[in-house]
Amino acid sequence: MATIISEARDNAGIHISGVPIDLEPETATKLEPEELTKQLNEMGLYCKETYGEKLKKNIEDVTSKVGLGVLTTFGVYKDNGQIKMEELKDDVIRQINTKNALCDLLDSRFSKQAKGSWTEGSVGDYLGKLLVLQEAENYRYLKEKAKNFPWAEEPEKRIEQRVSTVDAIKEMFLEAATACTAATVQGIDKVTLDATFSNALVGLNESAFASDYDVTNNRVITLLYNYDPARKECDGVGIVTSNWRLQIKNYKEKKKEPRHETILTIGARSLLYTDVNLLESHYAMVLANKKGACCLLENSIPVISEVKVYDTLPPANMDTFICSLPLITDTEYADVMVFYSSDLQKVGFIDNTLSDAETTYSKSLTSGFMTQSTVGIAAEVNFEINAEVIKAGVKVGFSVSMTDQWSKSQTETVSFKIPAKQKAFLYQVTILCARLRLNAKTGKYSYVEYGKFLTDAYKTSEKPLYE
Repeated sequence: MATIISEARDNAGIHISGVPIDLEPETATKLEPEELTKQLNEMGLYCKETYGEKLKKNIEDVTSKVGLGVLTTFGVYKDNGQIKMEELKDDVIRQINTKNALCDLLDSRFSKQAKGSWTEGSVGDYLGKLLVLQEAENYRYLKEKAKNFPWAEEPEKRIEQRVSTVDAIKEMFLEAATACTAATVQGIDKVTLDATFSNALVGLNESAFASDYDVTNNRVITLLYNYDPARKECDGVGIVTSNWRLQIKNYKEKKKEPRHETILTIGARSLLYTDVNLLESHYAMVLANKKGACCLLENSIPVISEVKVYDTLPPANMDTFICSLPLITDTEYADVMVFYSSDLQKVGFIDNTLSDAETTYSKSLTSGFMTQSTVGIAAEVNFEINAEVIKAGVKVGFSVSMTDQWSKSQTETVSFKIPAKQKAFLYQVTILCARLRLNAKTGKYSYVEYGKFLTDAYKTSEKPLYE
Protein backbone atom coordinates (compact mmCIF):
# COMPACT_ATOMS: atom_id res chain seq x y z
CA MET A 1 0.00 0.00 0.00
CA ALA A 2 1.39 3.40 -0.98
CA THR A 3 2.70 5.77 1.66
CA ILE A 4 0.48 8.78 2.35
CA ILE A 5 2.46 12.00 2.76
CA SER A 6 1.15 15.31 4.10
CA GLU A 7 1.49 18.37 1.90
CA ALA A 8 3.64 19.99 4.59
CA ARG A 9 6.05 17.02 4.62
CA ASP A 10 6.13 16.77 0.85
CA ASN A 11 7.01 20.43 0.33
CA ALA A 12 9.04 21.09 3.47
CA GLY A 13 12.52 21.01 1.96
CA ILE A 14 15.43 21.56 4.30
CA HIS A 15 15.39 24.40 6.81
CA ILE A 16 18.46 26.45 5.95
CA SER A 17 19.68 27.08 9.50
CA GLY A 18 19.71 23.38 10.46
CA VAL A 19 18.55 21.76 13.69
CA PRO A 20 21.00 22.12 16.61
CA ILE A 21 21.60 18.84 18.43
CA ASP A 22 24.66 17.63 20.33
CA LEU A 23 25.23 13.86 20.05
CA GLU A 24 28.03 11.45 20.79
CA PRO A 25 28.83 8.30 18.75
CA GLU A 26 27.29 5.07 20.07
CA THR A 27 27.77 1.39 19.24
CA ALA A 28 24.34 0.42 17.98
CA THR A 29 22.58 -2.74 19.12
CA LYS A 30 22.88 -5.49 16.48
CA LEU A 31 20.57 -8.30 15.43
CA GLU A 32 22.90 -11.23 16.18
CA PRO A 33 21.98 -14.85 15.19
CA GLU A 34 22.87 -16.11 18.68
CA GLU A 35 20.53 -13.65 20.37
CA LEU A 36 17.71 -14.38 17.95
CA THR A 37 18.19 -18.13 18.49
CA LYS A 38 17.76 -17.55 22.22
CA GLN A 39 14.58 -15.55 21.67
CA LEU A 40 13.13 -18.24 19.37
CA ASN A 41 14.03 -21.02 21.81
CA GLU A 42 12.23 -19.18 24.61
CA MET A 43 9.14 -19.30 22.41
CA GLY A 44 9.48 -23.10 22.17
CA LEU A 45 10.96 -23.13 18.64
CA TYR A 46 13.99 -25.48 18.31
CA CYS A 47 13.97 -26.48 14.63
CA LYS A 48 16.98 -26.28 12.31
CA GLU A 49 15.71 -22.95 10.99
CA THR A 50 16.54 -21.32 14.33
CA TYR A 51 20.25 -22.18 14.51
CA GLY A 52 23.63 -21.34 13.01
CA GLU A 53 24.14 -20.60 9.33
CA LYS A 54 20.50 -21.26 8.46
CA LEU A 55 19.33 -18.58 10.88
CA LYS A 56 22.06 -16.19 9.72
CA LYS A 57 20.83 -16.66 6.15
CA ASN A 58 17.24 -16.01 7.30
CA ILE A 59 18.33 -12.71 8.81
CA GLU A 60 20.21 -11.75 5.65
CA ASP A 61 17.15 -12.67 3.58
CA VAL A 62 15.16 -10.09 5.50
CA THR A 63 17.70 -7.24 5.55
CA SER A 64 18.55 -7.67 1.86
CA LYS A 65 14.94 -7.09 0.83
CA VAL A 66 14.46 -3.79 2.65
CA GLY A 67 14.98 -0.60 0.67
CA LEU A 68 17.49 1.18 2.88
CA GLY A 69 17.77 4.95 3.31
CA VAL A 70 19.76 7.66 5.05
CA LEU A 71 18.02 8.21 8.40
CA THR A 72 19.82 7.14 11.59
CA THR A 73 18.66 6.99 15.22
CA PHE A 74 19.68 7.98 18.75
CA GLY A 75 17.37 5.47 20.40
CA VAL A 76 14.68 2.83 19.83
CA TYR A 77 11.73 2.63 22.24
CA LYS A 78 8.58 0.67 22.94
CA ASP A 79 5.30 2.35 23.80
CA ASN A 80 3.90 0.43 26.78
CA GLY A 81 0.44 1.92 26.30
CA GLN A 82 -1.71 4.71 27.66
CA ILE A 83 -1.51 5.27 31.39
CA LYS A 84 -4.73 5.15 33.38
CA MET A 85 -5.60 8.03 35.68
CA GLU A 86 -6.28 5.68 38.61
CA GLU A 87 -2.72 4.36 38.34
CA LEU A 88 -1.25 7.75 39.20
CA LYS A 89 -0.24 8.88 42.65
CA ASP A 90 -2.12 11.83 44.18
CA ASP A 91 0.93 14.11 44.08
CA VAL A 92 1.36 13.43 40.34
CA ILE A 93 -2.31 14.23 39.68
CA ARG A 94 -1.99 17.53 41.57
CA GLN A 95 1.00 18.47 39.41
CA ILE A 96 -0.37 16.98 36.19
CA ASN A 97 0.36 20.02 34.01
CA THR A 98 3.98 20.42 35.14
CA LYS A 99 7.16 19.45 33.34
CA ASN A 100 8.18 17.04 36.13
CA ALA A 101 4.93 15.09 35.84
CA LEU A 102 5.38 14.85 32.09
CA CYS A 103 8.92 13.51 32.49
CA ASP A 104 7.70 10.90 34.99
CA LEU A 105 4.97 9.70 32.65
CA LEU A 106 7.35 9.58 29.68
CA ASP A 107 9.69 7.36 31.67
CA SER A 108 6.77 5.10 32.67
CA ARG A 109 5.22 4.83 29.24
CA PHE A 110 8.26 4.47 26.94
CA SER A 111 11.01 1.93 27.56
CA LYS A 112 14.28 1.94 25.63
CA GLN A 113 14.75 -1.23 23.58
CA ALA A 114 17.98 -0.62 21.70
CA LYS A 115 20.82 1.83 21.15
CA GLY A 116 21.32 3.64 17.87
CA SER A 117 24.37 5.16 16.19
CA TRP A 118 24.28 8.16 18.50
CA THR A 119 23.65 8.87 22.17
CA GLU A 120 21.84 12.11 22.95
CA GLY A 121 24.12 14.72 24.52
CA SER A 122 23.52 17.71 26.74
CA VAL A 123 22.15 20.03 24.04
CA GLY A 124 19.64 17.68 22.43
CA ASP A 125 16.19 18.27 23.89
CA TYR A 126 14.01 16.52 21.33
CA LEU A 127 13.41 12.99 22.62
CA GLY A 128 10.55 13.76 25.02
CA LYS A 129 8.89 16.13 22.57
CA LEU A 130 9.04 13.64 19.72
CA LEU A 131 7.63 10.87 21.91
CA VAL A 132 4.71 13.14 22.88
CA LEU A 133 4.03 14.18 19.28
CA GLN A 134 4.01 10.63 17.88
CA GLU A 135 1.49 9.39 20.49
CA ALA A 136 -1.54 8.24 18.49
CA GLU A 137 -4.13 10.69 19.86
CA ASN A 138 -1.74 13.66 19.75
CA TYR A 139 -0.66 12.71 16.23
CA ARG A 140 -4.29 12.57 15.11
CA TYR A 141 -5.05 15.94 16.76
CA LEU A 142 -2.18 17.67 14.94
CA LYS A 143 -3.16 16.14 11.62
CA GLU A 144 -6.55 17.81 12.06
CA LYS A 145 -5.45 21.11 13.58
CA ALA A 146 -1.97 21.94 12.22
CA LYS A 147 -1.89 22.50 8.47
CA ASN A 148 1.89 22.20 8.36
CA PHE A 149 2.25 19.07 10.50
CA PRO A 150 4.99 17.10 8.65
CA TRP A 151 3.50 13.60 8.82
CA ALA A 152 3.74 10.56 6.60
CA GLU A 153 2.00 7.20 7.01
CA GLU A 154 2.19 3.66 5.71
CA PRO A 155 -1.49 2.68 6.14
CA GLU A 156 -2.31 -0.45 8.11
CA LYS A 157 -2.52 -3.62 6.04
CA ARG A 158 -3.50 -7.22 6.78
CA ILE A 159 -1.52 -10.14 5.33
CA GLU A 160 -3.01 -13.65 5.50
CA GLN A 161 -1.07 -16.72 4.35
CA ARG A 162 -0.11 -20.33 5.16
CA VAL A 163 3.60 -20.54 5.98
CA SER A 164 5.96 -22.07 8.51
CA THR A 165 6.38 -20.37 11.88
CA VAL A 166 9.91 -19.19 11.05
CA ASP A 167 8.74 -17.82 7.68
CA ALA A 168 5.90 -16.00 9.47
CA ILE A 169 8.40 -14.40 11.85
CA LYS A 170 10.69 -13.51 8.92
CA GLU A 171 7.68 -11.91 7.25
CA MET A 172 6.96 -9.93 10.42
CA PHE A 173 10.51 -8.55 10.50
CA LEU A 174 10.45 -7.77 6.80
CA GLU A 175 7.06 -6.06 6.80
CA ALA A 176 7.84 -4.07 9.97
CA ALA A 177 11.15 -2.86 8.53
CA THR A 178 9.49 -2.09 5.19
CA ALA A 179 6.64 -0.16 6.83
CA CYS A 180 9.05 1.92 8.94
CA THR A 181 11.26 2.67 5.95
CA ALA A 182 8.33 3.55 3.70
CA ALA A 183 6.68 5.78 6.29
CA THR A 184 9.83 7.86 6.75
CA VAL A 185 10.01 8.64 3.00
CA GLN A 186 13.81 9.16 3.18
CA GLY A 187 14.31 5.59 4.41
CA ILE A 188 16.26 4.17 7.37
CA ASP A 189 19.84 2.84 7.32
CA LYS A 190 20.60 -0.84 7.99
CA VAL A 191 22.29 -0.18 11.36
CA THR A 192 19.11 1.43 12.67
CA LEU A 193 16.86 -1.36 11.37
CA ASP A 194 19.12 -3.99 12.98
CA ALA A 195 18.89 -2.12 16.29
CA THR A 196 15.14 -1.64 15.97
CA PHE A 197 14.26 -5.32 15.64
CA SER A 198 17.16 -6.81 17.61
CA ASN A 199 14.88 -7.82 20.48
CA ALA A 200 11.40 -7.77 18.98
CA LEU A 201 10.76 -11.26 20.37
CA VAL A 202 12.20 -10.72 23.85
CA GLY A 203 9.82 -11.68 26.64
CA LEU A 204 7.64 -13.89 24.47
CA ASN A 205 8.03 -17.00 26.59
CA GLU A 206 6.62 -20.34 25.44
CA SER A 207 4.43 -20.57 28.54
CA ALA A 208 2.60 -17.43 27.47
CA PHE A 209 0.86 -19.25 24.63
CA ALA A 210 -1.34 -22.35 24.70
CA SER A 211 -1.10 -23.40 21.07
CA ASP A 212 -1.68 -20.22 19.05
CA TYR A 213 0.84 -17.39 18.89
CA ASP A 214 -0.86 -13.97 19.14
CA VAL A 215 1.25 -10.94 19.96
CA THR A 216 0.77 -7.20 19.50
CA ASN A 217 3.95 -5.14 19.56
CA ASN A 218 5.43 -1.82 18.45
CA ARG A 219 8.67 0.09 18.01
CA VAL A 220 9.19 3.85 18.26
CA ILE A 221 12.37 4.98 16.50
CA THR A 222 13.92 8.46 16.83
CA LEU A 223 15.25 9.78 13.51
CA LEU A 224 18.19 11.95 12.46
CA TYR A 225 18.59 13.38 8.98
CA ASN A 226 22.16 14.18 7.84
CA TYR A 227 23.70 14.65 11.28
CA ASP A 228 27.04 16.51 11.19
CA PRO A 229 28.99 15.97 14.45
CA ALA A 230 31.46 18.72 13.55
CA ARG A 231 28.76 21.38 13.23
CA LYS A 232 26.58 19.72 15.92
CA GLU A 233 23.46 20.05 13.82
CA CYS A 234 21.39 18.06 11.38
CA ASP A 235 18.93 18.74 8.59
CA GLY A 236 16.05 17.19 10.49
CA VAL A 237 14.84 15.29 13.56
CA GLY A 238 11.84 13.03 13.69
CA ILE A 239 10.31 9.76 14.80
CA VAL A 240 8.60 6.74 13.26
CA THR A 241 6.23 4.32 15.00
CA SER A 242 5.32 0.88 13.74
CA ASN A 243 2.54 -1.21 15.30
CA TRP A 244 1.95 -4.84 14.41
CA ARG A 245 0.03 -7.93 15.45
CA LEU A 246 1.21 -11.40 14.46
CA GLN A 247 -1.11 -14.42 14.79
CA ILE A 248 0.11 -17.97 14.05
CA LYS A 249 -2.28 -20.91 14.38
CA ASN A 250 -0.81 -23.89 16.27
CA TYR A 251 2.65 -22.34 15.87
CA LYS A 252 4.67 -25.12 17.65
CA GLU A 253 3.42 -27.99 15.51
CA LYS A 254 6.35 -30.37 14.91
CA LYS A 255 5.29 -32.39 11.83
CA LYS A 256 7.46 -32.21 8.72
CA GLU A 257 7.35 -28.85 6.96
CA PRO A 258 4.22 -27.65 8.74
CA ARG A 259 2.27 -24.73 7.36
CA HIS A 260 0.21 -22.54 9.64
CA GLU A 261 -2.56 -20.06 9.11
CA THR A 262 -0.98 -16.68 9.87
CA ILE A 263 -2.33 -13.15 9.98
CA LEU A 264 -0.01 -10.15 10.15
CA THR A 265 -1.59 -6.71 10.69
CA ILE A 266 0.91 -3.86 10.42
CA GLY A 267 1.22 -0.11 9.80
CA ALA A 268 3.52 2.83 10.51
CA ARG A 269 3.38 6.58 10.98
CA SER A 270 6.16 9.17 11.10
CA LEU A 271 7.01 12.84 11.31
CA LEU A 272 10.20 14.72 10.41
CA TYR A 273 10.97 18.31 11.41
CA THR A 274 13.45 20.48 9.57
CA ASP A 275 12.56 23.58 11.62
CA VAL A 276 12.90 23.75 15.42
CA ASN A 277 10.26 26.49 15.72
CA LEU A 278 7.69 24.28 14.03
CA LEU A 279 8.46 21.37 16.35
CA GLU A 280 8.18 23.61 19.42
CA SER A 281 4.88 25.08 18.26
CA HIS A 282 3.27 21.68 17.68
CA TYR A 283 4.54 20.46 21.04
CA ALA A 284 2.97 23.49 22.73
CA MET A 285 -0.33 22.88 20.92
CA VAL A 286 -0.53 19.32 22.25
CA LEU A 287 0.33 20.28 25.83
CA ALA A 288 -2.20 23.13 25.81
CA ASN A 289 -4.90 20.92 24.30
CA LYS A 290 -4.77 18.38 27.12
CA LYS A 291 -2.82 20.29 29.77
CA GLY A 292 0.70 18.97 30.21
CA ALA A 293 1.11 15.31 31.16
CA CYS A 294 -2.57 14.59 30.43
CA CYS A 295 -1.42 14.18 26.81
CA LEU A 296 -0.07 10.72 27.77
CA LEU A 297 -3.09 9.50 29.72
CA GLU A 298 -5.83 7.16 28.57
CA ASN A 299 -8.35 9.16 26.57
CA SER A 300 -11.44 7.37 27.83
CA ILE A 301 -10.97 8.83 31.31
CA PRO A 302 -12.22 12.42 31.68
CA VAL A 303 -9.43 14.60 33.06
CA ILE A 304 -10.30 17.93 34.61
CA SER A 305 -7.33 20.24 34.38
CA GLU A 306 -6.87 23.61 36.00
CA VAL A 307 -6.44 26.87 34.13
CA LYS A 308 -4.19 29.39 35.83
CA VAL A 309 -5.36 32.93 36.70
CA TYR A 310 -2.42 35.34 36.70
CA ASP A 311 -2.17 38.49 38.82
CA THR A 312 -1.10 40.53 35.79
CA LEU A 313 -0.87 39.89 32.06
CA PRO A 314 1.92 37.30 31.68
CA PRO A 315 4.51 37.15 28.87
CA ALA A 316 3.45 35.72 25.53
CA ASN A 317 5.39 32.43 25.69
CA MET A 318 5.02 28.65 25.91
CA ASP A 319 4.60 28.53 29.70
CA THR A 320 1.64 30.93 29.52
CA PHE A 321 0.21 29.08 26.52
CA ILE A 322 0.25 25.70 28.27
CA CYS A 323 -1.37 27.05 31.47
CA SER A 324 -4.29 28.71 29.68
CA LEU A 325 -7.63 27.65 28.15
CA PRO A 326 -7.39 26.04 24.66
CA LEU A 327 -9.83 27.41 22.08
CA ILE A 328 -11.18 26.12 18.80
CA THR A 329 -9.08 27.57 15.98
CA ASP A 330 -8.17 26.78 12.39
CA THR A 331 -5.14 24.99 10.97
CA GLU A 332 -2.99 28.10 10.58
CA TYR A 333 -2.57 28.81 14.29
CA ALA A 334 -3.58 27.78 17.79
CA ASP A 335 -5.28 30.06 20.34
CA VAL A 336 -5.70 29.95 24.09
CA MET A 337 -7.47 32.33 26.45
CA VAL A 338 -5.25 33.77 29.16
CA PHE A 339 -6.95 34.86 32.41
CA TYR A 340 -5.49 37.53 34.68
CA SER A 341 -6.40 40.18 37.23
CA SER A 342 -9.64 38.88 38.80
CA ASP A 343 -11.92 41.52 40.36
CA LEU A 344 -15.37 42.21 41.79
CA GLN A 345 -17.82 44.29 39.78
CA LYS A 346 -20.86 45.80 41.53
CA VAL A 347 -24.04 44.69 39.73
CA GLY A 348 -26.76 45.48 42.28
CA PHE A 349 -27.68 47.28 45.50
CA ILE A 350 -30.84 47.47 47.58
CA ASP A 351 -31.43 49.52 50.70
CA ASN A 352 -34.08 47.92 52.93
CA THR A 353 -33.19 49.88 56.09
CA LEU A 354 -36.54 51.78 56.20
CA SER A 355 -38.69 48.68 55.74
CA ASP A 356 -40.08 46.30 58.36
CA ALA A 357 -40.47 43.51 55.80
CA GLU A 358 -38.04 41.24 54.03
CA THR A 359 -37.46 42.19 50.39
CA THR A 360 -36.43 40.03 47.45
CA TYR A 361 -34.17 41.58 44.84
CA SER A 362 -33.95 40.11 41.34
CA LYS A 363 -31.85 41.16 38.40
CA SER A 364 -30.95 39.71 35.01
CA LEU A 365 -27.18 39.28 34.78
CA THR A 366 -25.00 38.23 31.87
CA SER A 367 -22.03 35.93 32.20
CA GLY A 368 -19.53 34.93 29.53
CA PHE A 369 -16.78 36.44 27.41
CA MET A 370 -16.94 40.12 26.55
CA THR A 371 -14.59 40.04 23.55
CA GLN A 372 -14.65 41.33 20.01
CA SER A 373 -14.50 37.90 18.38
CA THR A 374 -16.34 34.69 19.27
CA VAL A 375 -14.66 32.45 21.83
CA GLY A 376 -14.98 28.81 20.84
CA ILE A 377 -14.47 26.03 23.39
CA ALA A 378 -14.49 22.40 22.21
CA ALA A 379 -17.19 20.10 23.55
CA GLU A 380 -14.61 17.68 24.98
CA VAL A 381 -12.89 20.42 27.02
CA ASN A 382 -13.42 20.38 30.79
CA PHE A 383 -11.13 22.75 32.68
CA GLU A 384 -11.48 24.38 36.08
CA ILE A 385 -10.68 27.90 37.22
CA ASN A 386 -10.04 28.03 40.95
CA ALA A 387 -8.89 31.40 42.24
CA GLU A 388 -9.68 34.19 44.67
CA VAL A 389 -10.27 37.92 44.71
CA ILE A 390 -9.11 40.16 47.53
CA LYS A 391 -11.09 43.40 47.73
CA ALA A 392 -11.06 45.87 50.61
CA GLY A 393 -9.56 43.20 52.84
CA VAL A 394 -12.27 40.69 51.92
CA LYS A 395 -11.10 37.45 50.31
CA VAL A 396 -13.55 35.87 47.86
CA GLY A 397 -12.78 32.40 46.52
CA PHE A 398 -14.52 31.19 43.39
CA SER A 399 -14.59 28.23 41.03
CA VAL A 400 -15.76 28.09 37.40
CA SER A 401 -16.02 24.98 35.23
CA MET A 402 -14.92 25.90 31.70
CA THR A 403 -16.93 23.73 29.33
CA ASP A 404 -18.35 24.43 25.88
CA GLN A 405 -21.34 26.24 27.44
CA TRP A 406 -19.06 29.28 27.74
CA SER A 407 -18.68 29.52 23.96
CA LYS A 408 -21.70 31.82 24.15
CA SER A 409 -22.63 34.39 26.78
CA GLN A 410 -25.73 33.62 28.84
CA THR A 411 -28.21 35.64 30.86
CA GLU A 412 -29.83 34.44 34.07
CA THR A 413 -32.01 36.03 36.73
CA VAL A 414 -30.25 36.27 40.08
CA SER A 415 -32.39 36.75 43.20
CA PHE A 416 -31.41 37.37 46.82
CA LYS A 417 -33.35 38.31 49.94
CA ILE A 418 -32.61 41.30 52.15
CA PRO A 419 -33.93 41.20 55.75
CA ALA A 420 -35.85 44.12 57.23
CA LYS A 421 -33.72 47.11 58.31
CA GLN A 422 -30.77 45.83 56.21
CA LYS A 423 -29.05 46.76 52.96
CA ALA A 424 -26.94 44.64 50.64
CA PHE A 425 -24.53 45.01 47.75
CA LEU A 426 -24.24 42.37 44.99
CA TYR A 427 -20.96 41.77 43.19
CA GLN A 428 -20.03 39.62 40.21
CA VAL A 429 -16.56 38.09 39.88
CA THR A 430 -14.86 39.24 36.67
CA ILE A 431 -11.51 38.34 35.14
CA LEU A 432 -9.57 40.18 32.48
CA CYS A 433 -8.70 37.92 29.56
CA ALA A 434 -6.55 38.01 26.45
CA ARG A 435 -6.33 35.76 23.41
CA LEU A 436 -2.81 34.36 23.03
CA ARG A 437 -2.02 33.08 19.56
CA LEU A 438 0.64 30.58 18.54
CA ASN A 439 1.58 30.70 14.89
CA ALA A 440 1.91 27.01 14.06
CA LYS A 441 4.36 27.77 11.24
CA THR A 442 6.78 30.20 12.85
CA GLY A 443 6.41 29.07 16.47
CA LYS A 444 5.90 32.70 17.57
CA TYR A 445 3.48 33.79 20.33
CA SER A 446 1.51 37.05 20.38
CA TYR A 447 -1.56 38.59 22.04
CA VAL A 448 -4.18 39.39 19.43
CA GLU A 449 -7.23 40.41 21.49
CA TYR A 450 -8.17 41.62 24.97
CA GLY A 451 -11.45 41.45 26.85
CA LYS A 452 -13.24 40.51 30.05
CA PHE A 453 -14.77 37.31 31.35
CA LEU A 454 -17.91 37.71 33.48
CA THR A 455 -18.16 34.60 35.67
CA ASP A 456 -21.30 33.09 37.19
CA ALA A 457 -19.79 33.57 40.67
CA TYR A 458 -21.42 36.23 42.88
CA LYS A 459 -20.77 37.78 46.31
CA THR A 460 -23.00 39.80 48.57
CA SER A 461 -21.85 42.26 51.20
CA GLU A 462 -23.48 44.44 53.87
CA LYS A 463 -21.01 47.21 53.14
CA PRO A 464 -19.61 48.41 49.84
CA LEU A 465 -16.26 46.79 49.03
CA TYR A 466 -15.13 49.83 47.04
CA GLU A 467 -16.35 53.30 46.26
